[in-house]
Amino acid sequence: MTAVTDHTDPADPADRAHHGEHGRDRGRRRGASDADATGERHDRRDERTDSRTGRPWDDGLIARRVEDAQRATGGRDTDSSTGARSYAPAPAPSAAPTPSYENPLRTRLDALRELVGLSRTRLDSGTLAEAGRVLDEAAARRRLSDRHTVVAIAGATGSGKSTLFNALAGVMISETGVRRPTTAAPIGCSWTDGAAGLLDRLGIPGRLRRRPLQGPGADELQGLVLVDLPDHDSAVGEHREHVDRILALVDAVIWVVDPEKYADAMLHERYLRPMAGHAEVTFVVLNQIDRLPGDAADQVLDDLRRLLDEDGVALGEHGEPGATVLAISALTGEGIGELREALGQFTQERGAAARRISADVDATAERLRPVYVAGAHSGRNRGRIGLSEEAREEFADRLADAVG
Repeated sequence: MTAVTDHTDPADPADRAHHGEHGRDRGRRRGASDADATGERHDRRDERTDSRTGRPWDDGLIARRVEDAQRATGGRDTDSSTGARSYAPAPAPSAAPTPSYENPLRTRLDALRELVGLSRTRLDSGTLAEAGRVLDEAAARRRLSDRHTVVAIAGATGSGKSTLFNALAGVMISETGVRRPTTAAPIGCSWTDGAAGLLDRLGIPGRLRRRPLQGPGADELQGLVLVDLPDHDSAVGEHREHVDRILALVDAVIWVVDPEKYADAMLHERYLRPMAGHAEVTFVVLNQIDRLPGDAADQVLDDLRRLLDEDGVALGEHGEPGATVLAISALTGEGIGELREALGQFTQERGAAARRISADVDATAERLRPVYVAGAHSGRNRGRIGLSEEAREEFADRLADAVG
C-alpha cells in the first residue's frame, strides 16, 4: 500500500503554509561544540574592522574594490554603498526556531566572510560565487529547524535507492519497478513534525511529502528527514540537476551502490572524490548482497572499501573520521537494522548540519588559499597591485581561522 498522507504540522508556521496541499562511521567526530554552531551572519559590510585592533582593515585595494567586485560577480546583486555582493538572505521571521550557535563554527564562518572581503578583487567569479553560496546556505540552514537531520538517498539506476527508502520508512512510499526502475522527482519523508521549511528549501512540493509507518522502531529515527533522489546517472538532464542541487543542501547523504556498479567512474570521480572532505556526513551502503553467493559479498565490500580509501572517504588508519560503510539487502531486510541503528544515532546527535557546513567552509578556504600564495605577477593576478604586508598578515590570520 502506498502512503499518501500529507504531512503538515498546524503548530508550525512553515507547515501552515502547506496546509491543504496534497497531502554517524562511529569514528571520532568534531567536538560537540560544533554540533549546533552553524553560523550567524553579522551584516556589517560598511563597518568591517580588524577584530584584534578595532581598526578598519585595508588590503591596499579598497579604491578598486567596487569596480573589480562588480566585474567578478558579473553584475550580480551588490551592496550599493560598497559594491560587495550581498550574501545575507532576508531576515529570519521572529517565529523561526533559533539554535544556539557556539563558537568554533560561528568563528570560522565570520573568518570566511572576512577572507572573502580581503581577497575579493583577486577572486574569479566562480570562486566568489561558491564562497557566497556557502555563506548563504549556512545562514539559511541556521534559520530552520535544528531538531531535524536531512539525509538524501542517492545512487545509480537500479541500485535499489527507492527500495531502501521504503524499507526505512516501513511502507511503500517511493515507486519501484522491475525494468530499469527510476525515481523522476525527489520525495521527502519526515519522521517528526516541523520539517516543512526544510522541505521547502529542497523544493519538494506538498504532494511529494510523506510520513513513515508509525510502529515499533519508528522512534529511533525521530528527527530524520529522508529524501529519495532521482538517479545520478539518469539520461534525463532534469533528474541529474535535481540530484546536484539537493546534494548541495542536505545535511548528509546515503550513497547506495550495487555489486555491478559500485566501481562506476562517474560516482567516484564526480561525487565521492570531490566530497571526500564531507566523509563524516556520508554513508555508503552496498545493496543487493542477497544476489552474491558465499563469501562474494565480503569480497565486494572489501574492494569497495579499497576504492573509498583511494577516494579519501574511508576511515583513516588512526581513527580519523570517515564514511559509514555497510552491506545490506533492502529487499530481504539483511543489514537494515544495523543501518537504522547507525542512522538513528547519527540523527539524535543533531550535529550533521554543523559538520556539513564545517566541511563546506574547509573546502572554500582551500580554494581561497592559492589566491594568497600565488604572486601578484603571475596568471590572472598579473598587473594587479600586490597586497600590503599588513593585508597579507590579515589574510593569513583569517585563512587560519577559517580552516579551523
